[in-house]
Amino acid sequence: MEGLSWTRACVLALCIMLFLHPAAAIRFVIDREECFSHNVEYEGDTVHVSFVVIKADTPWHYSEDGVDLVVKDPNGAQVRDSRDKISDKFEFIVQKRGVHRFCFTNKSPYHETIDFGCRTFFTVVRTNC
Repeated sequence: MEGLSWTRACVLALCIMLFLHPAAAIRFVIDREECFSHNVEYEGDTVHVSFVVIKADTPWHYSEDGVDLVVKDPNGAQVRDSRDKISDKFEFIVQKRGVHRFCFTNKSPYHETIDFGCRTFFTVVRTNC
């Protein structure tokens, strides 16, 4: 009976951990460049990234110039880039744990409002409880 409750506790703990994903979402206004950082604790985790330019800071301007997003790992090596996009969604597998930087560049002369989301999914390793 005691072995059964231990197994249940392990399964319950694993289920809870599967639903606790570190996530960050933010809406911000960009003039020229804005950078954000996101700490990834484990190599092999998958980071999902999405953004959308939702408006320009002028009623008379409409452009699909887009923004640039460059993602760098803790050593400063470029992991991914997205150029001249008004929206994008991608994922990458972390090769180096630590703080990753996400830098947006706006080449338009107008301020842009951006919704940005970043979420880490843990790699699940099976163990016997």
